[in-house]
Amino acid sequence: MSTWSVPSRLRCCLLLVVCADVPAVLGSDDEVCPADAPCASSRSAGEGIAAQGEYYWPQGKGHPRHYGQSPYSFGGASCNLSANLRWSWQHPDGRYNTIIIGKPLIDNERNIYISSMDGVRKFDIDGRVLWTWSVFNFTDKRYVPNNPAIMDGRLYNCLTTGELFALSMETGELLWEVKASEQGIGEDTAFVTATRGIVLLDVDPPQPGGSLSDRQNNRIVAFNSSDGSELWDFMPDVGVWNFLPHFPDDGTAVFQTWNGGAYRLNLSDGTPIWSQGVDSNVDGWTDGGPALGPNGLFYTTRSEATMEKSPFSEAGSGGLAAYRVSDGELVWNRSGLEQGIYTYPVVGRLAEGAPLSVVTGVGSLAFFPLQIQFIIFGALPGAMVGFLIGMFWALCKCRGMSPQATMCAFLLRPLVAAAVCALLGSVAVVPFLKGAYPYSVQAFDAETGEPQWRVELRRGGGTSAYPYSVQAFDAETGEPQWRVELPTWRWYSPAGDEEGFSTRKKKGHRLVCLPLASSYMTLDAQGAIYFGHLDGRLYRIKDWNGDGRIDAGTEVCAFEAGSGFLTGGPSIAPGVLAVASCDTLYVFGDA
Repeated sequence: MSTWSVPSRLRCCLLLVVCADVPAVLGSDDEVCPADAPCASSRSAGEGIAAQGEYYWPQGKGHPRHYGQSPYSFGGASCNLSANLRWSWQHPDGRYNTIIIGKPLIDNERNIYISSMDGVRKFDIDGRVLWTWSVFNFTDKRYVPNNPAIMDGRLYNCLTTGELFALSMETGELLWEVKASEQGIGEDTAFVTATRGIVLLDVDPPQPGGSLSDRQNNRIVAFNSSDGSELWDFMPDVGVWNFLPHFPDDGTAVFQTWNGGAYRLNLSDGTPIWSQGVDSNVDGWTDGGPALGPNGLFYTTRSEATMEKSPFSEAGSGGLAAYRVSDGELVWNRSGLEQGIYTYPVVGRLAEGAPLSVVTGVGSLAFFPLQIQFIIFGALPGAMVGFLIGMFWALCKCRGMSPQATMCAFLLRPLVAAAVCALLGSVAVVPFLKGAYPYSVQAFDAETGEPQWRVELRRGGGTSAYPYSVQAFDAETGEPQWRVELPTWRWYSPAGDEEGFSTRKKKGHRLVCLPLASSYMTLDAQGAIYFGHLDGRLYRIKDWNGDGRIDAGTEVCAFEAGSGFLTGGPSIAPGVLAVASCDTLYVFGDA
């Protein structure tokens, strides 16, 4: 294990593995701060654990006052990101034995916390696991679905079965657990957030797909951070997906809906202050989210495509809008982007003295692995048709047969026909599957292995590729500044989802990661942008020569992670950059 060249500065019943033997020393209860008054100074809730304001990366997108931005720089102009890799972690049973949902949080001692489906883990700066909190009765329906938050010595997260819990950051001990929703919590990859003595999250599984009448919204609920008691709830007119509220540090919260509308709520009681662009009759869905700028503007993303069409790059255009936080007025609206936005932008200055920019990725989601596509589009429809054929076959052939033979025919013939048609359907659907990939049927000599013949099956439908661009706009006016094209991803599913399918199926939990087009973007102090993409690469983009353009050959760097990334992106602390793909935690250090 590598050492660091910089000074050293994750239910009612549970399995607890403790590597640190220091007991938690809890401070006094947290206060719930009114909207019109600042909180008193934060108090420590554990030895060596500082207040939230001192944590380097306390929530899924960083610090609430400047989400997505870090006051620290990481790396230089060199494009060799691999040289900075210090250590990595995968599940002890193998790479694909869990999915890392909650991305790295970093406390004041540069300890790192992640949430995966099966629990929460804490690492020290050198990669040693300090403690593990495991989900009791972990299944594909009971797991940790959200990004966590740390505040005042506690880590907050939730379970899909509807529980919200708090752990001691020092020991991993369960401090409290409450039932946040009887209906459960959605399996999207949202963010539990914490500020001013309040823990905020969305509950009740949302249903954004189907017809307008079939759609089901979710609720926003606030809890007291000291004991989990519910403070208030709010039902938006349009639901939220991958919920990430932003906090202007004035006792309010702003967030966006899944079709790009915006809300501002009072944190003290959940009353709405304003809403804009919220229309339940408007189609559109994104699993991306918003950004809050230091200029008093709130930026929302959108895609014109419905949830069902989102994995198709030709499905529809996207847009980016800026609303004034104070009164909700629309300042500018950038519509007609060539594809939807399925990520979270970042707002900041890309160079010293430069104007504020809002930077976002533009491009569609990828689809399911081939194994699932065969089942959904080939085997399942084929089996249904085959069963009907078998029933008709049995009816036509059973006249004059004995009762036993008739029963046998009605049992066997539909099953045989269903199996045959499922196989035929799986083969017939190949040319029409979603994604850009070659497929052939080949014959070889059984004795020697020499090729005999091959037939190329050509794709007849879907999209041929997943192009993706990163675009920068003037944060005040929405005018374009620059754009750069990433290498087109030419496969039918995100990196890692096909490779991990068999292991996850045997494990009996969520079959695919199904990540965003890209994680949220992180901006460091020197104006470098870091993010993970569905092609399995961690990217860094920086206009090093200051010419207002991005040279794809010299100013775009990539690290091969091998799997896509969920909502959470890179986290930065002094001398440290931590990022988690769907299956691996990577920690980089400055040389």
